[in-house]
Amino acid sequence: MQLTLEDLQARPAAYRRDLINTLPGPRGVHLIGTKGYKGTENLAVFSSVVHVGASPPLLGFIMRPLTVPRHTYHHIKANQWFTLNTLHPDILEAAHQTSANYAIKDSEFAATGLTPQYSDRCKAPYVKESRVKIGLTLEEEHHIGGNGTLFLIGRVQEIFVPDEAVAESGHVDHQLLRTLTVAGLDTYQRTTDPVRLSYARPGNKR
Repeated sequence: MQLTLEDLQARPAAYRRDLINTLPGPRGVHLIGTKGYKGTENLAVFSSVVHVGASPPLLGFIMRPLTVPRHTYHHIKANQWFTLNTLHPDILEAAHQTSANYAIKDSEFAATGLTPQYSDRCKAPYVKESRVKIGLTLEEEHHIGGNGTLFLIGRVQEIFVPDEAVAESGHVDHQLLRTLTVAGLDTYQRTTDPVRLSYARPGNKR
C-alpha cells in the first residue's frame, strides 16, 4: 500500500484520522488531572505525552487548537499545575470515558468513578487508582503553526511510583505495573516482552 498526500486528502476524514493516529504505532497514554480557578476537578485522557529532557526534568504534550473551550488548557493556565497518571487495565473503561465531551462545570472524576487524590505540594488532582503519578508545573507553551495546536511543557515537581517497580538503575518496570499504551484514539495495548539492550557505542556489533 502506498498513499501520497493527495491520496490521503481524498479519503474520508474519519479514515485519515484513524490512519494517521495509528500509523506511528502504540504510544504512551495518560490521564491529565487539572483543577480550575472555581475548584472544578478535570480529567482527560491524552496520548501525546513525550520526554523533553531530564535535567531539568521536563515532559510535554500536545493540546488541540483552542477553537473550542479546552478545559485542560484553561485549568492549567489558571493555576499552573497539572498531573500525569498512567493507565492500567483495571481503570481502562473509566479512563477512556474521560474523552467524552463533558461540560466544564462537571467533574470527570465524579462522572467516571475515579478518585481525586492530592499531595501537600501539588495543586492539581492525581488519580488515586493510577500506579505512576507525576505532578508538574507549566514551564512553556509553543504554538504550532501547521495546524494550530499547542505544545505544553511541564517541569516535574514530584513523582509517585511503587518502590518495587523502580530498578537501582532508575528504570521503571511498566510491565510489572501493567501500564497500557494506545494506538490511535481507542485501541489500548499492554506492554509485554520488553528487550533492554546495552548502551550503544561506535564499533558495537549485534
